[in-house]
Amino acid sequence: MFAKLATVIIVLGAMFGALLVNRQERIDTAAEISRIHFKLERNDRERVRREAEVASKLTPNQIRELVAAIEKASEQASDRDASSSSPLVLKPIPFREDPSRATDDALGTPEELRRLVNEPAGNGALHGEGMGG
Repeated sequence: MFAKLATVIIVLGAMFGALLVNRQERIDTAAEISRIHFKLERNDRERVRREAEVASKLTPNQIRELVAAIEKASEQASDRDASSSSPLVLKPIPFREDPSRATDDALGTPEELRRLVNEPAGNGALHGEGMGG
């Protein structure tokens, strides 16, 4: 009888120990998820802060000038290098992440947007022609 009682106590102890280990793993996992969530939020805030900083320092005309300079440098490089079959072509992207947050001023009219999206890259759309601004 004593052996049975000792066996039951040992088995129950092992079972409760396993349950405690399982519970601790769940708590650790929840804590890790929370740390990752806060890290993501912190990185999101930093990204938004940097985007705002860049947006406050650059105007659309400055961006167009930079793109034109890149295209010009690319054309000059391709002129020097005859083996290069095609220069760097930058296709316009009317908006980045969330289309519902894009403004009509940034996109232009729906017809201009359709034309911009459907036309082949490198035909001057990067320089703001037909962008509604």
